[in-house]
Amino acid sequence: MTTMSMLGEVRPEHEHTADGDLVLLHYLRSFHKPVLDVWSAATERGQLGRWLGAVSGGNGNLTIELFDGPVPGPVAVRVDHCQAPHELVVHIDGCLLEVRMTQVGVVTTVELTRRHVSPADAGAIGPRWQYLLDRLTAYLDYQPLPRWSDYPKLAGEYR
Repeated sequence: MTTMSMLGEVRPEHEHTADGDLVLLHYLRSFHKPVLDVWSAATERGQLGRWLGAVSGGNGNLTIELFDGPVPGPVAVRVDHCQAPHELVVHIDGCLLEVRMTQVGVVTTVELTRRHVSPADAGAIGPRWQYLLDRLTAYLDYQPLPRWSDYPKLAGEYR
């Protein structure tokens, strides 16, 4: 079995729906790499193609064919805001995702926030983002990429 990183944190969100309160999923990862290296791994087509999947499209509207993971078929990505190499806000299959990267000294911290999650869905969504961040981490550390099959059992940790 692949060694997995720490879980994401489930936090209350300030927005509500008719069905009740929403939560957000918050993840932090730190890398002993320059922010430009981490940003490139997370945003450049060639590098994404090595750890995530094939990227097509343009003008802020992309499609990613994941190599392995929780979502079968292509994933639609719309870039809403990009301030390289520090901020990226995207809609992925209609879901809001914020990525912030900061470098202090030789350490770059990635903060990923998945917003507008129903508490009932957090158990299905949480392991997905943990898995994708673990793949990015493995890629940056030149380690074998984790497999999705190790992650669904973490659903209870996000409830």
